Amino acid sequence: MSAPFNYFRPLPKIFFLLMSNAFNDSFVAFRIAVIILHIICSILVYKFSLSLNFSNTSSFIAAIIFSVLSCHSESLFFINCVNEIFSAVFILTGLYWYSKYDSVKYTFLIIISFLFALLSRESAICYIPLVFLVKFKTGNRSWKDTLIVLLIPILLYIAFRIFSEIHFGGTGERLVFDSLDLNPVKVIYKMFHYFINMIFPVKSLFEFVGFNSLEILVNAFKRPSENLPVFLGLSICVSVICGAMILLFMKTLKKEMIFPLLFIMFSLAIYLFSFNTAERFLYLPSTGLSILLGMFFSKLNPRKALFTFVILFLIIHSASLVFRSYRHKQAATYSGEAIKNLFGKTIDVKSGSDIFLENIPPKKFGIFFLSPYNFQSNWDYNYPDKKINFLFNETIKPDDKNNIDAVYRFNDDQSSFERVN
Repeated sequence: MSAPFNYFRPLPKIFFLLMSNAFNDSFVAFRIAVIILHIICSILVYKFSLSLNFSNTSSFIAAIIFSVLSCHSESLFFINCVNEIFSAVFILTGLYWYSKYDSVKYTFLIIISFLFALLSRESAICYIPLVFLVKFKTGNRSWKDTLIVLLIPILLYIAFRIFSEIHFGGTGERLVFDSLDLNPVKVIYKMFHYFINMIFPVKSLFEFVGFNSLEILVNAFKRPSENLPVFLGLSICVSVICGAMILLFMKTLKKEMIFPLLFIMFSLAIYLFSFNTAERFLYLPSTGLSILLGMFFSKLNPRKALFTFVILFLIIHSASLVFRSYRHKQAATYSGEAIKNLFGKTIDVKSGSDIFLENIPPKKFGIFFLSPYNFQSNWDYNYPDKKINFLFNETIKPDDKNNIDAVYRFNDDQSSFERVN
């Protein structure tokens, strides 16, 4: 596993089941559903911002910015990231109701909303500090009501999970705490890294400098001791850019910037201690950035400057989001062709064999679809009648090494698998 959580996400599974029964494997239907969810999220950003007494102009700009941010590309274009969108929809719905309404009916609806968020993704537990943040911002609800909407969703989630594991069995996964990264320097760096990735279409910049440069930076972050000069240079650049942006916001917004910055930190905090970084983690936190930028742009003077900066920002991010969609399609096609190629190379391999793969197709355009942890699922989906058990360095057990029937290697130059023995 890549995260220190034992996954239990029934709502996305129900979504996939309903979509499959209604539309089979229709790519278009799934894409429309995701777009609808994203539009709902954008509207919720507007309504939530208004409920916090931000101006109509800044709230509208915040919603438009949220709708086009290029950092949403992974959440929108990866099928397995729909849980991020579901979680954000339910958290934002609950926060909006919490800040806007004070009645028994809405208390019940808030509890259901936060419960659905937890049933979509475990990291939705971040709703707890976010509720406290909204509480101190608005002061609309009593502490009794606040504790009720905080605790009951967790208790219900635990009850659902226990019931599920008793009647349907466990998830088959275990806690993996060694995936936690408690290095304080890297935690601070990741916060700045995520902040820059939200504001700037970073992935699109590598279209000009080459994605090999991206891999150098990624490796420097993963193993800083082996790439110390690159890591230090990267950290300094990220710190300087973030520092300059924060000073600019402080000068323009003063104390008003505190709420959106804390929203970003609280919704992102759970991911700062993971060894992995991913764009999909930014979907909910980008709500805070959108509100921050909405306030910042709305304070620009004169109005002509406001219009120019907003339009320029929207054009850059919209173009980047569309182009990243195209790159995701290319990467998906590349990965699909690789699976198809391996199927052709294993025609003579008996069903039920154990095959060791020395490597798999690398990232394309900073995107990878295949990993040692999902390769088997991809194969089983595409070739259900060809039962082959794939083994990798990351997943192989000592006892499995004696039962390998064949070894294959992926040749990146020829974009083809070849049998080693």
